[in-house]
Amino acid sequence: MDRRTTFGRIAMLACAMLGVVQPAGARTSTLLGSDHGGHYWFGYCQDQPDDTPLPPDPRSLVTPTYDKAVAFNVAWHACLARQPATCGELRALAAAGGRLLRGTGDVAAGWQFSGDHPSSMFAVPADQYNALWLRWGLLGRPADFDQIVAERYGTPLSAERNPYPLPGEDPNLTNGGSGQLPMALTQTHNADGSWSGNIGVTCAICHGGQVGTAADGPGLGPLFGNNGLADVNLLLTELGNANNGFNVMSLNRVRGSGNITNFQLFGLLTLFDFQTTLPAMVLNPGLWTSSNTGSEDPPNWWNLGHRPAKFFDAGMSTDSTRIELSWYMPGAATPQYQEGYDWVLAHEYAGNTWMLSLRSPAYPLPIDTRLAKRGAVLFHRLDLWATRRHNPVPRPVGGNGSCASCHGAYAPRYVNNPRFLATPMLAGMAGNVTPIDIINTDPARMEGNSAAVENAARASFFAYYGQDGCAEKYNLIGYLAQPLYGVWASAPYFHNGSVPTVWGVLKSSSRPLFWRRMSRPAQPGVVMGYETDLARAYDPVTLGWRYDELQCGSSGVTPYLQCDPSDPYATPLVESWLDIMFQNGSLSWNMLGGLMAPTLTNAQIEDRKIYNTRMYSQSNTGHEFTDVLTDRERTALIEYLKTL
Repeated sequence: MDRRTTFGRIAMLACAMLGVVQPAGARTSTLLGSDHGGHYWFGYCQDQPDDTPLPPDPRSLVTPTYDKAVAFNVAWHACLARQPATCGELRALAAAGGRLLRGTGDVAAGWQFSGDHPSSMFAVPADQYNALWLRWGLLGRPADFDQIVAERYGTPLSAERNPYPLPGEDPNLTNGGSGQLPMALTQTHNADGSWSGNIGVTCAICHGGQVGTAADGPGLGPLFGNNGLADVNLLLTELGNANNGFNVMSLNRVRGSGNITNFQLFGLLTLFDFQTTLPAMVLNPGLWTSSNTGSEDPPNWWNLGHRPAKFFDAGMSTDSTRIELSWYMPGAATPQYQEGYDWVLAHEYAGNTWMLSLRSPAYPLPIDTRLAKRGAVLFHRLDLWATRRHNPVPRPVGGNGSCASCHGAYAPRYVNNPRFLATPMLAGMAGNVTPIDIINTDPARMEGNSAAVENAARASFFAYYGQDGCAEKYNLIGYLAQPLYGVWASAPYFHNGSVPTVWGVLKSSSRPLFWRRMSRPAQPGVVMGYETDLARAYDPVTLGWRYDELQCGSSGVTPYLQCDPSDPYATPLVESWLDIMFQNGSLSWNMLGGLMAPTLTNAQIEDRKIYNTRMYSQSNTGHEFTDVLTDRERTALIEYLKTL
């Protein structure tokens, strides 16, 4: 079978999966339908035998394209340089990756800077974990200790059994113990496979969230690859000890966000690599005077299969997978870094494959399908720069000026239209970096990842030692548009999480200056997490979690700075000084975090729920080109986005 015939068969299968080719008598709409993200291979292999050969990765078909309704200005670069050959291999890899990344006490689970090893300096004894209530100032261990841990730190209890030993329990006589850990933690094992009684931190600390409960619909409840809940620094400082370094280092300032892809921090992990990383860092002084990248809301893993490039600025190819296991790298920041390299090389393939298998949950609330169909047409065809719209924002290069132009085509009617996509295999694919003068969102991350950072990153192990295309910014200065699968479950929005609802994304005048997401009902002496109950806390009209808009001058609006009610947009002097410091020191935001925003009291922890859009890297500007929409158009677009 030649290449052209192979792609023809793949296209037909893709159309069938998307509802373009309908069985006789079927009445499926060509405007509605979604595969909810994940990677194409997993749908392709459904109900197929293990020896079924896999087609090429659809992401490999992405090349710069400006003559279609959907524009691409990035390209796919093969870094891992391999793909599963059959459906059986795909399933086996995903299963192994799930054991590694899901945690839940699996003997193969990975954890903080220790790979899947039995122990390290980062392990926390169960006795220390069981005594956390003393740090909270309580008089005794509460009966609902496990739930309070989940609430205080913003990491949901695992949906499956994730055991640890309660006080006085032997984990090896109780199948791991009677307690239930949250998804950000896992009990480790000894070399012989027995339970260790020690607890490690998993990647779900930054990449785990919750939307509703399992009773609300399939796939709902605790979610991997989705965030918006965790106070990362609070968990690491209260759980750990002086050895872990997080008492003085900050990974987040606002609950649910974080600075987890600061490339200077990645460089520190391989500091003792004298052949590559260290020379690039020492001989590159601009690396340390670059501005800090600041707050970020990690993107959803379920979209990885529809992105040719990763990170918000397309800083790496999506096939550059080593960096995905950096949190687990043994020997990080020590002379034993080679052990970490070897471990990552042995596990990156499986870990990434499992991440590609994840899919977004379907919207569980009623949808007005007639309105959604109208929104689908607007999403794919409405030119935001049409003459009568008088859009003051410069028009981007390529595309048809619609939402789909940057975010990809989803409706079968347009996926199968060659004027939109070169092949239906590109359904849902988003690969367009919007220039900063058009997107206009907070520039801190973009400016922080400067040419000096790029040059240093390309020399690192995580970038495949400068392999072409595996770590670069494609000479484009801006932000990468995201695929929109599960966008309804992805609030807050923008790369820094500064806008709480989709309505606010589409209408900039509706964005709050200071806001705080709804928390669960308070309990005496206990910090509660964000509310994830759909009935109480989700707004289906604006598409996002309900929040309180705080007025300038309210108590706690800025955790440690003042706000002038007469001019709420004015930048106070102290904030101006901080901006200068953060703009001229790549690690200043992280290294001074514990001093500038302490979390010593419950009141200070509560303040970390407040999003102040005046703070460095937290501006809510941008995406103003959708201000030309009418409210009726926004309502229809939102109804369509629910279907993705």
